[in-house]
Amino acid sequence: MRFRSLGLIGVVLTLAITACGSDADKTTTTTTTTSATVATTPPPTSTTTTSTTLQNTTTTTGEPKPLATTTMIVVQQDLTALGYYSGLIDGIAGTETQAAIAKFQADAEIGADGKFGPITDAALSPRLQSDEEYVTNLQKALVKLEFYPGPVDGDYGRGTRAAVTRLQESCDLEETGDLDIRTRLCLGGHI
Repeated sequence: MRFRSLGLIGVVLTLAITACGSDADKTTTTTTTTSATVATTPPPTSTTTTSTTLQNTTTTTGEPKPLATTTMIVVQQDLTALGYYSGLIDGIAGTETQAAIAKFQADAEIGADGKFGPITDAALSPRLQSDEEYVTNLQKALVKLEFYPGPVDGDYGRGTRAAVTRLQESCDLEETGDLDIRTRLCLGGHI
C-alpha cells in the first residue's frame, strides 16, 4: 500500500536527519601537520648542511550537537498549530522546543519537564483532535490521500475518525482512530 512506502520514507528521512547530528558527548578535532626534515647540501665546495622541521597542531573542542528526529519535526508542527511554538521546524529538541513542550505540559497539568514522551502525547492528541483548524487541515490531507470523502468541516467526528482508522490500517498501526504520534508520523507531514 502507498502508506507503507511513506513509513519507509519516514525511516529513511529519520536516518538522514540523524546522520546530520552527532551523538558524541564532545566533538574534538585534532589536526597535526608535520613536514619532513629537509636536508640541503650546497655544491661540493661547501660542507654546510641545513635541517628544518615544522610542526603545527590545532585542537578544536565544541559542544555536542543535538540530534534531529522526524518525531520532533511532527511535535514542532503540532505545537506550532496549537500556538505553543514559533521557532524553526528543524527536528531538534533545542531550548525553544523544550520550552514550548514545557508550556504545553503546564497547561495540560502534566509534569512540565520539556521532554516529549507518551504522557505528553496522550495529552497532545486530544488537543489536536479538538482544534478546528488542525482538524480541517487533517481532513484536507485525508481527502487528498483518498481516505476521507468529506465534508471538510473541522469536526473530528465519526467520518474523520473512520478515515484516521483507515490511515492507521494502511500503516500497520493499532486502529484506534486517535491521532497519536505514530499516526501523525504515518501522515508524513501532509498536515
